[in-house]
Amino acid sequence: MPTLLEHLLATGEERVRMIWQQAQAEVHDHQEKGESALAEERRHCQLREQQDLYCFTAALRRAAEEASWQRQSEVEIHLADRLFSLASNQLPWLREHSGKGLFSTLAAELPSVRWSVVRIHKDDIDLARAAFPEAQVEGDSGITGGLIARSEDGSMQVINTLEKRLERAWPQLLPELFRLVRKEWENAS
Repeated sequence: MPTLLEHLLATGEERVRMIWQQAQAEVHDHQEKGESALAEERRHCQLREQQDLYCFTAALRRAAEEASWQRQSEVEIHLADRLFSLASNQLPWLREHSGKGLFSTLAAELPSVRWSVVRIHKDDIDLARAAFPEAQVEGDSGITGGLIARSEDGSMQVINTLEKRLERAWPQLLPELFRLVRKEWENAS
């Protein structure tokens, strides 16, 4: 028969072994919970990282699009200015090749009033004197073709020059010119 001491030692060892197993089981549970929490945190971090990356790339894309739109606007403005300049430079050619009919057509568009001053291109002075015998006719080097007329009482002034007509028509002409330029560019590509 085992002695009391042996019994106590055996019981103590059994209790130590049970406590040790229980401690190991708790450590194992904590490790599993920790690993699970760490895995969950990694997953959350990956999701946040993906979301941050998506937001960052979306912001970069928006910035690039805005920069592209800004540059395209600048190019279109420059192109519009250049096209207007080219069109303006063609007005002398238009005047020269339209003959007397251009002046007559533009003069006929004026309202029936007594005109006191008529300003025209210097080469059209004789035509203007014939069309407006009672008006003071002045040559103006700033007028390519057409005329500027001021009424006798000063209440009305009509600007019917090629320059003013181009300026007025430009908002309708420009989109069509852009369409033609884009078509040419696409065909060249």
